[in-house]
Amino acid sequence: MSGRLSPPLPWIPLRRLLRLVLGLQVAAVVGLIVVFSHASAWPFLGVLSLGVLVLSLGLGAMAVNRLLQSLQTLKATAQTVPQTPCSPPQNRALTTHEERWREFLDAIPLGIVVYDRGGQMVFASTEARQLLGLDHLGLDDLASRPPLGLADTFTAHSVDGGCPYPLEALPITQSLRGEKAWADDIVLQRGDQKIPIEMASTPIFDGAGQVEFAVAACQDLSTHRQAQQVLTDYSHTLEAMVAQRTHALEQAQITQRVILQAIPDLLIRYNRDGVCLDILSEGSVALLASPHTQIGRALTEVLPPAMAAERLRYIHLTLETGQPQQYEYRFETPKGWRHEEARLVVSGEDEVLVIVRDITERKQAEAALASQKQFLQNVIDSIPSIIVVKDRQNRIQIANRASAALHGMTPDTMLGQRDVEMNPNVSAAEADDSHRINQWVMETQEPYQSEQEIADVHGVSRWYQVLVNPFRDRAGNVNGVVGNCIDITDRKQMETELQAANEKLERLATLDGLTQIPNRRRFDEYLQQEWQRLVREQRPLSLILFDVDYFKPYNDHFGHQQGDEGLIAIAQAANQAVKRSVDLLARYGGEEFGVILPNTSRSGAENVAKAIQREVAALKLPHPKSEVNDYLTVSMGIASVVPNPEQALEELIAAADAALYQAKRRGRNRYWIRLI
Repeated sequence: MSGRLSPPLPWIPLRRLLRLVLGLQVAAVVGLIVVFSHASAWPFLGVLSLGVLVLSLGLGAMAVNRLLQSLQTLKATAQTVPQTPCSPPQNRALTTHEERWREFLDAIPLGIVVYDRGGQMVFASTEARQLLGLDHLGLDDLASRPPLGLADTFTAHSVDGGCPYPLEALPITQSLRGEKAWADDIVLQRGDQKIPIEMASTPIFDGAGQVEFAVAACQDLSTHRQAQQVLTDYSHTLEAMVAQRTHALEQAQITQRVILQAIPDLLIRYNRDGVCLDILSEGSVALLASPHTQIGRALTEVLPPAMAAERLRYIHLTLETGQPQQYEYRFETPKGWRHEEARLVVSGEDEVLVIVRDITERKQAEAALASQKQFLQNVIDSIPSIIVVKDRQNRIQIANRASAALHGMTPDTMLGQRDVEMNPNVSAAEADDSHRINQWVMETQEPYQSEQEIADVHGVSRWYQVLVNPFRDRAGNVNGVVGNCIDITDRKQMETELQAANEKLERLATLDGLTQIPNRRRFDEYLQQEWQRLVREQRPLSLILFDVDYFKPYNDHFGHQQGDEGLIAIAQAANQAVKRSVDLLARYGGEEFGVILPNTSRSGAENVAKAIQREVAALKLPHPKSEVNDYLTVSMGIASVVPNPEQALEELIAAADAALYQAKRRGRNRYWIRLI
């Protein structure tokens, strides 16, 4: 410049002007760092800081000619901080960085909350809002809503007894008092749902040693218990970070490190080419190479070739689809096989975050469980009876070879299916009955037993003894049934044959061997049975006793063989006259017969007697020795009564016998009725 500028603001001494410029710049930088660290918590402070920065730069430009060479260095240093407060690229960079951290914090399966020294919430991750019941708030609502304190955000109870958890005992409250704290006896109340959580918190101090913020990490203990040891070690990382950054920047970095250290996973950032950009957290995963040797190097230089190629493929897939990816892999180490699970999410332009978790113990447990299941399968396969375990929807969870043979399948192919889906010979009604029985067993927790005929897939039926018992899981909850079907076809066949033999013996024991009609034993049993029944019902009972007239002369004349044939013919003829199934014709003794007529009055019995006479007369069996007819005839006695408890059965028999005697005395070949 050829001209000479007049000193700006001549009434202000140069030293004071420089101090003013320097003070304004420092205040603006500190304000921007605070805003950068806490996003939308103080938007007014951000605008004010940018304005102060513009003012300080303007004053610095006006005083440029008055500065010495050392002040030129100060100006150059000041110009390294953001120079244009309203620059859209800078705003976008800040916003993009903030959004990336929010996306990263929301991808972590922990709840992260930050409270200021006044006990007001200034940040809550997505997981934290869900745990605390604040998921109705948006990402930016914490700044726009009235301040939320601990009493507004923590509805907590103690594990012991369910009493309200004292706010002053919460770890976050203790951290606001300058203490590091941890607790695992907190239960959050979400409507009817109770969620046990573990909370670890730490204070963040300002330059004066005063608590400025408290940061807490919360974990749902019902699904996660891995972070406890890591949470106790995070203070070392905080102290290391404090020594490397300015006070405000250190606080932001410490908060980030606390979050990362609370995660048991290895967190690595890669670019599209597979070059390691950063290792955010080692977690509890044993690295194949030390962290400082991996940063800046490609996957192929650190990992085995196959593992590197697979990870690079998933990096490209994640960047191309924009969707999280997950896969499992294993590799051999001097200590044996190690299993890991990797999850990949987009963390920036052409960048991915890889979250690696050691799942060796889980895989070993799965292998042990598979071995145990195979042992159980071998055991139940050796049992010849059918064994199945069904869930509440009647779907098969466990099956043995015997059950699979019934349906023409293998045990594995039966899993998840219902009986009607495997065997066309199982009807819908049978399936409904089975489901109803299973539900009853699960509800009552009582066993069920029956004998059923079951058809296999080929339609061949066999008899089984079915035993159904409740099936309990490790917690003792009944979530299904175990069925055991024992083949009893041979036993059932023997029982059927035995029953038929018994029935035959019973018939032989109650049938007359000559006439093949019921004998005197059956006559006495049936008469006693009907007498007792009709005493209760007060209905009539009739009895007919009849015998063949002059049978002894007939037998002597024709011989015993023809005499027996004559009795057989008389029995068959009388049986034709006794029509009803409830009526009983029996051989009473020798040539004498009896007819029991339940629910029959005197007139009804008289009709039966006439029918017997007609059927016998129709036989026309010659009887040359008879004194009343040229053919065989019968004489009958009829008695009828409505039984009552004061009477004896023998009275009815005596009355019928007396009537028979009267029929014979009055000339035979007739009937006589006797009233009681």
